[in-house]
Amino acid sequence: MMNNGEVYPNAPLALVAAEIRYTPVTERSLGMPVQKLIRDQLGDDWVIRNDTTQTFQAGVGPDGPQASMTHETFARITSRQRTKVVTVRPDSLTIEVTDYKHFADFRSLLEQASAATEQVLHPDGIVRAGLRYIDEVTVPASPPDWSRWLIDSLFPPSSETLVPSQWTGTVQYNVDVDQLLVFRYGPSPGPVVSPSGHLRRLRTPEGPVFMLDFDSSWQPSDIPEFNAESIVAAADRLRSPLRGLFDSLIKPDLLEIFRQEPNK
Repeated sequence: MMNNGEVYPNAPLALVAAEIRYTPVTERSLGMPVQKLIRDQLGDDWVIRNDTTQTFQAGVGPDGPQASMTHETFARITSRQRTKVVTVRPDSLTIEVTDYKHFADFRSLLEQASAATEQVLHPDGIVRAGLRYIDEVTVPASPPDWSRWLIDSLFPPSSETLVPSQWTGTVQYNVDVDQLLVFRYGPSPGPVVSPSGHLRRLRTPEGPVFMLDFDSSWQPSDIPEFNAESIVAAADRLRSPLRGLFDSLIKPDLLEIFRQEPNK
């Protein structure tokens, strides 16, 4: 999400994820020996864990944006720090990170994992690719007056007697014929990405947050060949509109918060 080249020390990113869906391979081909082959190509800093998984889905509850979880047990390839996870399934490859610093690093991991999946599983083709950035904005005010920090279009109508306390908005942008960007936003009384899931969060905000959830996807009309080069090229296209939209949402006071060194 970098158009201007600036890296924010105190960026509000909670989760960055990529999902590549492909034509299914057989369940048998995903046994432990195969998982180890993929793990070995990622390097020494990775281990295989059998977890009861919690898959994040953005949802709306009575208190605003909330996380809904589905549970399932299967193998994950996890960095020893538990801040990166690669999950290979019969029809999908997923990369999730909570220690995102630069797109170049994330792109390199996606390329590595895609190349390993290509070499070991040989999927026939790509069905869909997605890239997701979830921000949890926090500010030094309680309760926060979000209108000081974010642009007016993120707020619902109000009156002297009716002041909204919780809301969620969803916008879909048709970026290209086969590329969409879905943007979800709204305040929440606490984090929307679980701090107790399979990924370890380096910092978890306390108190209210404002969720900015960017979900960029490519669903080709044909079925392109599955290869790492095509996948990272798709990731580049999916990322392209995100930073410009993000930058357009924040006011100067919030930008100064992002430029501060984070509290440890």
